[in-house]
Amino acid sequence: MNKKNSISDTTLKLIKKKHLKPIPRWEFIAKNWGLWTALVFCLLLLIIGFALSIFCVVDNIIAPYLWLFIAIIFFVLSYLLFQKTKHAYHFPHWQVIIAMSAMAFILGTAFFKIGLARRLDSSLENKIPRYRDIVPVKVETWSRPELGYLSGIITKIIDDSKFEITDFSGKNWQINGNNIIVKGHLKIDIGTEIKLIGSQSDKDTFTVSEIRPWGNGRN
Repeated sequence: MNKKNSISDTTLKLIKKKHLKPIPRWEFIAKNWGLWTALVFCLLLLIIGFALSIFCVVDNIIAPYLWLFIAIIFFVLSYLLFQKTKHAYHFPHWQVIIAMSAMAFILGTAFFKIGLARRLDSSLENKIPRYRDIVPVKVETWSRPELGYLSGIITKIIDDSKFEITDFSGKNWQINGNNIIVKGHLKIDIGTEIKLIGSQSDKDTFTVSEIRPWGNGRN
């Protein structure tokens, strides 16, 4: 009994000496919510990064390096944040790594399959001015008119729905279309580099449905 009292007295003296105060319950709750919110956010970016990495590799339209790097960064952050949660000690490290990898693969593949990765990449191109400098498109991808992709420099403007371009291999093309969608802050002027989505209607004629700015520089 005396020993217990001695320990209690010592503890009380230490608390008074250090001016220690109990942490309010709301602070524990706030930290817990903040931790889980950050974890969910990192997992979401991990999945998006993985989906865009698949899109880069499978569709071969853009270089995959940035999104692969982002996926790795948020994988590490997600793992570190999970290790700070209250129940993390119940799970071996290898189980956490496998579970996170499986989730990124399954959901990332699903996002790619439903076209979310393509739409997100297009949205980022339209909304972030220098996005294509960081994630450049590949010239060879936009030089496949038989698959609906064409790019080049505008050389002649006939009217609002007809113009001519010279592609990056030097071939001249007649471009036409109806209700053409023009993405980004693009002006159809001579000398402008553009990307076209549509279909090849003849050996040197392309029917366009959507026009996009090429971006700064070519890769």
